Amino acid sequence: MEKLIPNTNLRDRVYDVLKDMIVLREFAPGEKINEETIAKQTGVSRTPIREALCRLENENIIKLIPRRGAFVLKQSEDTVREVLEVREVLEGLVTRLATLLIDDLTIQKLNRCLEKIKPVPDTKQNLMKFTQADIRFHSILLDACQNRMLQNMMETVNTHLQIIRLRTVVLPGRAKKTVDEHFGILKVIEAGDSQQAEICMRKHIESVRADAIEHIDRME
Repeated sequence: MEKLIPNTNLRDRVYDVLKDMIVLREFAPGEKINEETIAKQTGVSRTPIREALCRLENENIIKLIPRRGAFVLKQSEDTVREVLEVREVLEGLVTRLATLLIDDLTIQKLNRCLEKIKPVPDTKQNLMKFTQADIRFHSILLDACQNRMLQNMMETVNTHLQIIRLRTVVLPGRAKKTVDEHFGILKVIEAGDSQQAEICMRKHIESVRADAIEHIDRME
């Protein structure tokens, strides 16, 4: 059988494949991930698979249970609400501080990200490109805020946010809203209005939270 994953950067590639499978619900929430089956499908040994599973557990995407195996975590309504409430407050502050310090080069980077999320993600490949560009947009702002404590706090939130973030993008109408909201945020940042930039970012995350709670059956 032809290998699905080449030998180069094996650990990262196995991680990406498993993560994509979880996001696209090839593994349902609560389902066990069978290492032997994955090894046969991908044509790699179980060692890089186990390494990838440990990485996914650190990101709160799966749970490794001794003597039972790896299981995709379910996302309760309370968990989704709490994570996005904290994200709203922290990322609003990130955006306000970044707006005060941002330079032309960073503005250009943000614009390039938004160009990549314009197409609606209607295929698996487009979905992952969209998600990566979205994450990059927020990461650029986090770097630009130049507040190390805030960056550390957001790193903790982002660990919990991984699977929530990747699943909200496929909710009905969510991708189009995200595009429009991001362009609105960037417009205010370019205008140098730090307070309005914070408000726009908080409204964006509030919108994500509302969609996630409305479609919680697809988030669990």
